[in-house]
Amino acid sequence: MRVVMTGGGGFIGSHLLARMVGAGMDVTLIGSTIGKSRYTASLVSAGTVRFLRCDDSFTEDDILRPALADAEALVLLGYNRPSALSPARRLSEELVRNLAPLVRLLRAAEGSARQVIFASSVSVYGSHANAPFRETDAPRPKTPYAIAKLASEESIEIVCAASGWAPCVLRYSTVYGPGETVPRAIPNFIRAALDGQPPVIAGDGLDEHDYVHVSDVVDATTLALRHRATGIFNVGSGIGTSTIDVARMVIRLTGAHVEPVFCRRDTATSPVRVVCATDLARKVLNFAASRPLADGITEEIGWFRSGFNPHPKAMLVTSG
Repeated sequence: MRVVMTGGGGFIGSHLLARMVGAGMDVTLIGSTIGKSRYTASLVSAGTVRFLRCDDSFTEDDILRPALADAEALVLLGYNRPSALSPARRLSEELVRNLAPLVRLLRAAEGSARQVIFASSVSVYGSHANAPFRETDAPRPKTPYAIAKLASEESIEIVCAASGWAPCVLRYSTVYGPGETVPRAIPNFIRAALDGQPPVIAGDGLDEHDYVHVSDVVDATTLALRHRATGIFNVGSGIGTSTIDVARMVIRLTGAHVEPVFCRRDTATSPVRVVCATDLARKVLNFAASRPLADGITEEIGWFRSGFNPHPKAMLVTSG
């Protein structure tokens, strides 16, 4: 299988790339940089994976079209994080830096039939009292990120319908594991505990998220490729774990002698619950997350202890 991929040097992308290369797939990465992953850089340097350098806006049709011409699948994991703080400006950046380039890339790929796999997010559902979310539930995106993801999903559906392609949208839940550098709950808590500092929780710690190990996400994505699956699929564990329980688990597994501390506690706000149902992925893709949270966190702690992770100067407070 010949695959063209964006985001192959990112957290999830580098793990997925390893699996695809191991399976003998012919992979071409496209984007302005290889990414931060040392593993991805080594594959490109060795010539095992091709890298086509182009602008992140994907305006260079003369470069893109030949590379995309005989691709059997497009795997779209690339994401450009906005820098703006205000919601309006952040939404504008999301649309300019992520949605518009996606549409241009799909336009450049027009031609023979192919599969398109898009990495979306369960954030498109918003937060409902009736979690776990199912793919048939109406999306209620509340953040610029979620709005852009949903708009990207719908754009892919339109283009694929017109081109006769097979669209597959994978709505990932909260992904964690070795290589995670985004300032979210698990890596933040691990950094703090390894430094002998208390994990800092924003809120009361009762919010629940569906944590899924990166290896499980890779399993789901490769299964979607192999089955040439079409449709929308939730990719998660189907289990909600509160932020306070995650913090306590990290403390126990690191052996730290600290207790979590709380900030910005607002008792008037109801806890958020973001958990997804995975029945459809089990039925169509034969996928079920298999890595227990404690095992996955232990593995991530080992990665942090190895010294391969970037260590930021300041801790960021998070609740999810």
